Amino acid sequence: MRGPSLPLLLTAMSARECPAFSESVVILGLNAALQKRFVLPPSTDLVPGNVHRSVDVETGVGGKGQDVGVAMSILMDDGSSAEERRRENDRRVLLAQFLGGSSGDYVGDILAGRHGLSDELTVRNSAPLRTCTTIVGSASATELVEASGEISPSEMDVLRAKIDGLAEAGGKACAVCVMGSMPPGCPENTYADLTLRLADEDTIVLVDSVVGLGPLLESLASIYCGSSEDRSGGAVLKLNAAELCKLGGLSKDESVRVTSKELSDATLGFVAKYPAAGDALDYLLVTDGKFPGNVVAVPTGGEEGIRTTEVPVPDLSERGTLYPIGAGDTVAAGTLAAWQYLRHNRHNGGGEEESEEPFFGVVSSRVGERLASSRRREKTLDIATSFAFGLACGSASCLDRENSVFDVDDALGYFDGDERGGR
Repeated sequence: MRGPSLPLLLTAMSARECPAFSESVVILGLNAALQKRFVLPPSTDLVPGNVHRSVDVETGVGGKGQDVGVAMSILMDDGSSAEERRRENDRRVLLAQFLGGSSGDYVGDILAGRHGLSDELTVRNSAPLRTCTTIVGSASATELVEASGEISPSEMDVLRAKIDGLAEAGGKACAVCVMGSMPPGCPENTYADLTLRLADEDTIVLVDSVVGLGPLLESLASIYCGSSEDRSGGAVLKLNAAELCKLGGLSKDESVRVTSKELSDATLGFVAKYPAAGDALDYLLVTDGKFPGNVVAVPTGGEEGIRTTEVPVPDLSERGTLYPIGAGDTVAAGTLAAWQYLRHNRHNGGGEEESEEPFFGVVSSRVGERLASSRRREKTLDIATSFAFGLACGSASCLDRENSVFDVDDALGYFDGDERGGR
């Protein structure tokens, strides 16, 4: 049994009417941003050296971890107000982040006021928040990213203390999502250190970052050091095919679909480069742009060949202007939310006893029912079903200008194989 003793849990929950920390998804999104969208007129694309006038300028939430929080808030949305969702979902999704200056206040207000997300792991630091500007043209989107302000040792200490306090009172986190880069001032082992404070052998972890990857994999290997049969947690690394090939010592043209041999060779090269990967990770979740994704089982030694499962993606070629900024982060959010649901709700009828554990998590019951039904029908791995749902969410988010905002009906339509989404 994970988490604190029952009396302590009841005391913590009565003091604050919210879930224990052991039911939380914690997103390590240390490098937040204010997102600005500079929208060009229809049929106009960015031409370097030319003068461009916008038809619209929008501001909102940026940063990979923050995009995950926004996407998860949409999956949790049951039609209630943001304030009601914040009360009901407090600690269900927690963002570990630094927000500085007036822009940090603005982003924090959006995350809380519009998306109902708790600020319990937010540190108000002294450096102003960076701005990321997306120039949205008819055929492409160009991202301009400012440098981040430096995080001081004392500000990092504040974040560690916040995490330790919640873990001591409510147990280790249910799920951890490690997203993107770190601002200056964060040591290379920051993700490794924070993950050790957050996770145990029953925590599921999704990593969507190659920053500090070596120390992080070593930490994950120490967490999951026992037999996989003795733990209910595990970790996956999400990355695109070009990133995997680069880490594995290969070159890859991003416009061309990755081959089975490239996947196999890159995976073997990756494991050779990071010896801890075999104990740290269960799967690699490999995206490949408009081409199908792949779930790759991380070899632990002794296997012949690399086991892969192909996961299709929707064809969006007829959908007009697309807005891909934040789509990859939405894939991470949908994947982790679905994985959390499927791990805690084993009602697939495949010879396993239905769990008596009450449902909790990010996804709504109607999404959860579709996930369980798909797993039953397709007889796929939980992580393959989860990745398919994540890819559907990411595809749906390409239809909206705002980072990681999407229509859940579109995502469910794509997940069910309808190229029209839910529209």
